[in-house]
Amino acid sequence: MHSDWQPSKWQEFEDLAWGKLEVGDHTGARHAALKAIALEPDAIDCYVILAQLAHVVGQKQAYAREAVRLGEVEFEQEIAAAPSDEFPFWGITRTRPYMRGLHTLALSLWEDSRKGAKEEAIEIALHMLRICPNDNIGMRFLLPEWLARQGRWSIGQEVLADCGDNVRTEMSMWAALYAFKDGNLDKAAELVASARKANPYMVGQLLLKRHPKRTNEQWVAAGSIEEAKAHAVQAYDLWRSLEGGEKWLSQFPQR
Repeated sequence: MHSDWQPSKWQEFEDLAWGKLEVGDHTGARHAALKAIALEPDAIDCYVILAQLAHVVGQKQAYAREAVRLGEVEFEQEIAAAPSDEFPFWGITRTRPYMRGLHTLALSLWEDSRKGAKEEAIEIALHMLRICPNDNIGMRFLLPEWLARQGRWSIGQEVLADCGDNVRTEMSMWAALYAFKDGNLDKAAELVASARKANPYMVGQLLLKRHPKRTNEQWVAAGSIEEAKAHAVQAYDLWRSLEGGEKWLSQFPQR
């Protein structure tokens, strides 16, 4: 069926901004986003784009906070009632800019060394899981590390229990770390063995002599050494922070 709907001018600029961002034209993306905001000051996604383009942490957070603020105004009642099958966040397309704003703000805060920033990042991530249990953005893959680093192990256990994902091998390894922390060595061993079946490189990367370096790869193949490296970047020092953690891991084959 033919549709007579046409995007407004500000939406055209917003789409252009996303397109410019995807091809690495940051100047073009910034100009298009600003043009959209000039026409529609409540264009949430444009603030997300500006946040992602910002190099100064305060500026990045300011843009992201404005995106979140606008979303909280627009979806005030829905946020209070969430989670709801009648109004699934992310499932309803117009909620996605708000969710992207939350995600961008949380990531920026986690990289911020200032007092309270990391705790705020965690609270935003937990809020995202509360209103969107399907977790389309994937905050459950970040929270086990974040919570462990902040010493909030019990909350991390709850996240793993609620969001356990057998498809992602790293979740088995996170669950193993938490089980080891609790002294449940049999369960931890089962989880490591399960993870090794899916990716034999997992333990070996965690037992390297030096902390593996973070890469710029956004996607890694399941079962690959790159997947194992990506997990080790997050978990390498956490195993060593637990008494006997590295020695215990060494009982497993490294390949």
